[in-house]
Amino acid sequence: MKKAAALLALLAPVFLLSACNDDDDPPPEAKAYVRVVHASPDAPAVDVTLDGAAVVSGAAFKAATGFATTTAGAHAIKVNVAGSATTVLSANPTLTKDRYYTVFAANKGASLEPLVVEEDGVAPTAGNIKLRVVHAAPSAPNVDVYVTAPGAALGTATLSNVAFKGVSDALQVPAGDYRVRVTPTGSSTVVYDSGTLSLAAGANLVAAAVDASTGNSPVSLLVLTRDAAAPVFEVSDKQAKVRAVHASPDAPAVDILVDDAEVAGDVSFPADTGYLSLLAKTYNFKVNAANTATSVIDADVPLEAGKRYSVIAANLLASIEPLVLDDTTATPAAGKAKLRIVHLSPDAGLVDVLANDAELAGDVAFKDATGYLEVDAGDYAVKVNAAGTATTAISGNVTLLSGKIYSVYAVGSAAGGATNPLDLKVLTDN
Repeated sequence: MKKAAALLALLAPVFLLSACNDDDDPPPEAKAYVRVVHASPDAPAVDVTLDGAAVVSGAAFKAATGFATTTAGAHAIKVNVAGSATTVLSANPTLTKDRYYTVFAANKGASLEPLVVEEDGVAPTAGNIKLRVVHAAPSAPNVDVYVTAPGAALGTATLSNVAFKGVSDALQVPAGDYRVRVTPTGSSTVVYDSGTLSLAAGANLVAAAVDASTGNSPVSLLVLTRDAAAPVFEVSDKQAKVRAVHASPDAPAVDILVDDAEVAGDVSFPADTGYLSLLAKTYNFKVNAANTATSVIDADVPLEAGKRYSVIAANLLASIEPLVLDDTTATPAAGKAKLRIVHLSPDAGLVDVLANDAELAGDVAFKDATGYLEVDAGDYAVKVNAAGTATTAISGNVTLLSGKIYSVYAVGSAAGGATNPLDLKVLTDN
């Protein structure tokens, strides 16, 4: 007993020192992680602060910060118009220990609001990725989302009827190559196609659909990572739009094939297919006499993502040839429309084109297309005259709507008694 008492006496200072150290060194603070994404398409550049400290300055639409490390608990996030004290968005999230928070400045500028996505800090299992999908595009309707192998058919939607501000559960899938496609809910029309996305094992991603700034799709995809050096990258729509037009006035009905797959059959002069959406690459276009394997046009046509094209079967049948037009142009200003004139009558000679008796274009030759002209929206009387004369070969009335883009084709044959005489064909290009 005396030995035990002596040992306790010797150890007592150690216990006391240990107790003092426990009091002097409190446990580490609980950490949480937060980032901010500018997802408002018409809001200006912004400055973001967290508890009064600057996180980012001058962030434009689609910009995202990396994760900032902070303490768990209540915090104040402010989004100001860049370089000013004007606050356009405030959020006061309560952050939980070891959780990751993405705060989207969401919606149009007049209705700006925070959209907070919370995630755990658990890494994906070996060989996998984690992916969460967010609908942050205020201009887009409810959508279905398809995540497939690159060459797979559309199949069954991975996520159905996702509304604006909708957030999916975390999807955990093997690393590899994927393709993300988006359709309006219940439709098979693909309005967004990512093309092939290569996703590496261990990635923990949030994929947010936001309003597109350019191109044919209403949306683009922001992929948010946990890589501080590259916190965000954009995957724009990889589709082009292309239509085929039968503009050969003496040719019979035709079938139109793309890479030997028929996309339209029995197309008669002067019909068109309407725009088809195709992944950007070079395609083989064939125009066959209807219901035969006889090709009168066989052409390879390169298509670029985000652009629109017309592939036209032009000229008389004996000289039929492809004419490819780029239909891409910026949207007109408010109250304006755009139009161009395309001369597709093989025997009409040079022409002048007038709208409400004012000349739009002069000496337009066969197969020429004017540039897009921006004009006031409204009603126009269009005349196509033999160049340098007042002799009108074609006339018609055209209504141009605000914000719309048009191609006015002069089609048909000038020959007397032609089955398909001169006429105007008006197509909408957006």
